[in-house]
Amino acid sequence: MSVSVFGSLNLDVALRLPSRAGWGQTVLVAQSARAVGGKGLNQAVAAARFGSATRMAGAVGADAAGTLLVEALAAEGVDTAHLEILEGQDSGRATILIEPGGDNMIAVEPAANLAAGAQRARGAIQADTRVVLAQLESDVDAIAALFASPEAAAACRILNAAPARPEGARLFDLCDMLIFNQSEFAAYLQLDREPASLDELIAGRRLLTRPGQVVVVTLGALGSAAVWADREVFAPAFAAAAVVDTSGAGDCFCGVLAACIDQGMGIAEALRLANAAASLSVGRSGAARSMPSRAQVEALTGAAS
Repeated sequence: MSVSVFGSLNLDVALRLPSRAGWGQTVLVAQSARAVGGKGLNQAVAAARFGSATRMAGAVGADAAGTLLVEALAAEGVDTAHLEILEGQDSGRATILIEPGGDNMIAVEPAANLAAGAQRARGAIQADTRVVLAQLESDVDAIAALFASPEAAAACRILNAAPARPEGARLFDLCDMLIFNQSEFAAYLQLDREPASLDELIAGRRLLTRPGQVVVVTLGALGSAAVWADREVFAPAFAAAAVVDTSGAGDCFCGVLAACIDQGMGIAEALRLANAAASLSVGRSGAARSMPSRAQVEALTGAAS
């Protein structure tokens, strides 16, 4: 059993603000930190810490940031043999503005991430791969080629359709599971507001293109839900002790959900554990480094049972 992740790797610069900043306003940063991140890397770390053998495909530049990103993944036990190291390219970078209360805004410079190709990524899908996970910080054509490959078609193909990109919709038919947060769900369905209840998520059936597909939507403090053509499942959130930083919470959810599916769990249990993991992650600073271990997730879910 294993999870293969194709996605982005970024060097994150997190800036903690003393107050909410508006357009045209200058504020002095209260605290700053550099760390590894990127949706792909974060999700790979989350899956690995939850106990799934994990392989990472993607690209970094032949620079100091790229070396740091590869070494950080290797330290987590993630197989990095299928990462491309590209001469003449910068590694991806993200600037994260964290407001009081933990909400954030992120600006991403994809750089090498958009140059990662599907051919090398196909090698990360091996005989024991049960889940292939991708996000939209990579080239859409490369994701399409990967998901359409015979190697990926034999696994559960999960697309975390984030960030919301109109061209990402052409990947939906190639996926077995689609994961959105509330704003992404509203963007792809062209809704005038974000969904706030399970009933409003039924509209997600419009995104299904073939039998057996499932749409998963995270609802923040409310929890998460899965919607098929003929049924739905809701899993309530676990209360976070204190919200420190929401960066990477969605990635934590996706990585743990992928690991649960890899390990043979049903969707209802996978949602429950992924919710618990995300609630733990927001209580810590940073993205990749905030991902909890399986033991920590099980301690929380056991205490709540």
